[in-house]
Amino acid sequence: MEDSFMLRIIKSEFGRMFYKKSTKIIYAITILFPILIFYFFQQRWGNDYYTVDGVQYSLNNLNYPVTQMLEFNALFIFIILPLFFSESLSSEIDSGGYKMILLRPFKKWKLLIGKWIALMLTYMSMLLFVFLINSLIGYLFMPNVEYTSYYNINENLYLFDSIFYNLKFYSIIFIVHLSILPIISLLSILFKKTFLSFFGSIALLVGGIYISVPLQNILFNTPDVAYSIIGGTYELINMLIFIFVTFLIFGVSLWMWNKRIGSIV
Repeated sequence: MEDSFMLRIIKSEFGRMFYKKSTKIIYAITILFPILIFYFFQQRWGNDYYTVDGVQYSLNNLNYPVTQMLEFNALFIFIILPLFFSESLSSEIDSGGYKMILLRPFKKWKLLIGKWIALMLTYMSMLLFVFLINSLIGYLFMPNVEYTSYYNINENLYLFDSIFYNLKFYSIIFIVHLSILPIISLLSILFKKTFLSFFGSIALLVGGIYISVPLQNILFNTPDVAYSIIGGTYELINMLIFIFVTFLIFGVSLWMWNKRIGSIV
C-alpha cells in the first residue's frame, strides 16, 4: 500500500514536471548541445584529441562520449540544473500549488521524496540522451577503432569494456550533479521564490568554490575527477566528504520541508 502510494506521488510529480514548457526546453538544450559541441570543436575548429592531466589522447568512436563533457558540466552545474531544480521546487511553493495536496492524509516528507525521485530520474534521462547522442556522433563521424586507451588505464579497452567505462564516467557526473538538488531544496523552503533559489544556489556554488579547493576541482572539473576516480589516482577522501555533505544537506532539507512546508504554501 505504501509503495503504491509513493508511486502515485512520483507519477503525479512527473505529470506536473513534463507539463511545464521549461522542462521541454531543457530537454531540447540537452539534445542540441552535444550536436553544437561536435560542430564547433570537431567540424569547425578541427580538434581531434582531448587532454587529461597534460596527456593527449586521440578522439575515436569508443572514447568520444566521455571527451566532450567539460562544457556540458559547466552549463548544467551552474545554469541548467539550478534553474530546472529551482523552477520545479520553488514555483509550486510560491504559487501555493501544494496547498490542496498537503490537505491529504499522508506524511509531508513523502511529497518531497517523490519529487526528488522524479527530478533524479528526469535528469538521469537527460544524461542518458547526452550519452546516446555522443555515442552516435562518435560512431558516425569519429575514426572507428577496435580498441582505445583511457587516462591511467594500463590496458587498451575494446568495445564492451569501453561502453562500461563510459557508463561509469557518466554515473560519476550524475552523482556530482545531484549535489545541487538538496541545496535548491533547502533554498526553496527558505526563499520560496524561483529566482531567489536560483541566484542563491549560484552564489553558494561560487562561494564554495572560492572557499574550498577540493570543491572547486569537483564542480569545475567533474570530468577530470571522473577520469581520475576510474583511473585510481583520485584522493577518494575528498569525494567521500563531498557525498557525506550532500547527504547531510539532503537530511536538513527534508527536515525543514517537513517542519515548514505546511505554513508557507
